[in-house]
Formats: sequence, C-alpha cells, structure tokens
Amino acid sequence: MENQLDELNRAAVRIAREVAGEKCLVAGNLSLTWMYEPGSPSAADRVRKTFDEQLAVQTDEGVDFIIGETFSWLGEALIAVERAKKTGLPVMVTICFENKDETAEGKSATEAAKTLLDAGADIVGMNCLRPPEHMLGLMEEMRKAVSGYLACQPVAYRTPKAKPDFTSLPEFPLALDPLQLTRAEMADYARQAKKIGINYIGACCGSVAIHVREMARALGKVGDDSRLWKKGGEKPMSAYEYYGHDAVVSKAQ
Repeated sequence: MENQLDELNRAAVRIAREVAGEKCLVAGNLSLTWMYEPGSPSAADRVRKTFDEQLAVQTDEGVDFIIGETFSWLGEALIAVERAKKTGLPVMVTICFENKDETAEGKSATEAAKTLLDAGADIVGMNCLRPPEHMLGLMEEMRKAVSGYLACQPVAYRTPKAKPDFTSLPEFPLALDPLQLTRAEMADYARQAKKIGINYIGACCGSVAIHVREMARALGKVGDDSRLWKKGGEKPMSAYEYYGHDAVVSKAQ
C-alpha cells in the first residue's frame, strides 16, 4: 500500500470529484499515521513527510479544502494543521477521544479546540470513536469556549457510558450490527448539533446513506418524504407495490 500512495490518493480525489459534480466541495484528507511518538523529533518528521506526500497529490488533483481527522494525539493533529496550511487551502482538523474525555496527552476538548484554532485551523472539532450521545456534550463545551467554526462527526453506533469508544467494545469490529443507530436517532443528533451551534455536521463509522439523508432532512437540506400508503385495491405482493408512488407529495418539488 505504501508504494501506491500516489495512485490511491489520486484515484480517491477523482472518484469524489466525479460524484460531487459542480455543486459540492471535495476535501483532501489526512489521518492518524501510527508513526507519531510524543517527544520524538524524528517521528514528527516522518509524519510530516507522509502528510506532505499525500497533500502534494491531493492538491494536484484540485481539492477544495483539507480535512485532518481521527487524531487521538493533539501533537499529531498540530502537525496536520502545520502541513495542510502550507497548501493555502482552508483546513479542518478534528480530534477523537477514546474512553477518557481527553486527548492522548491529557488535554480537554476545550484545550484542544483552542490550541488547534491558535495554530491556524479554520474549523476544529471531533470525529469518530464515539456516538452522538457521548460527543455532543464535549462539542457543547467547545462551543462555549471558542467562537470559530466547529465540526462534529460521531459514529452511528450505540455505546455504553463506561466505554464510549466503539472500538473498545467486544462487538468490534464484526458484530456491531445490533448497535447501529436508527435514521431517526441520527436525524435527532443533527438537530441537536445545529441547536448547539455546530457549523459542520456530519457522521463517521457506521453511518450509511439513510442516515445522511435523514440528517439532511432534519436540517432542511432536502424535502420530507411524504409518500402515501395505498388504501384498498388488490393485495400487494411487495412493499414497493404498497407504496402510493403515483401520489407523492414532496416539499422538495
């Protein structure tokens, strides 16, 4: 995979651009490298080199902004800000908390947000590992502490308070299906995030198209689905036949 860095990054941006078309922004992406070691200049340089190699390809393909995400170490997130800012593009960086409400260095959500904004990030926040239930409270703390743009991208899995990190559950990674949040729960999360004042509302692991669609509806980005059920008539042979598709009334129309 290491030898395919150029090929994979280039293909990823091209696929995203093809799907996005002209109406959506396409982000380049950086994430944790597993190379970072606190207090090690040589490890930090390896992380810089890896980020620079990715960014060179992604910017060559014309990304609109850069996202750095899933950083347990604030130090590694700061390197991501440093390298991404050199592209001249807007930069969003999000951290993740495991089972403690702090970064791997022991920094709180508000400390991390302030540090990343001071370093030059345009958007900061949290992503991955935790569901909305165990992330929104921390995001609210960030909102009270900083005035900049905030991003929130929780996972769509239900976790207990004692183990909010879904990767620490015995069901991870292949038995998480019963823990997946419903579309209604993700829609409710989107509404709560908006109420808190989150600017960039998204989702991470476990989220699928139906979650994103309901989140968009909750935020007023798409119209309600008001398909009508048929009444009477012949016995339907499928749910599709049972829907009154010829009598759709959508707010989007």
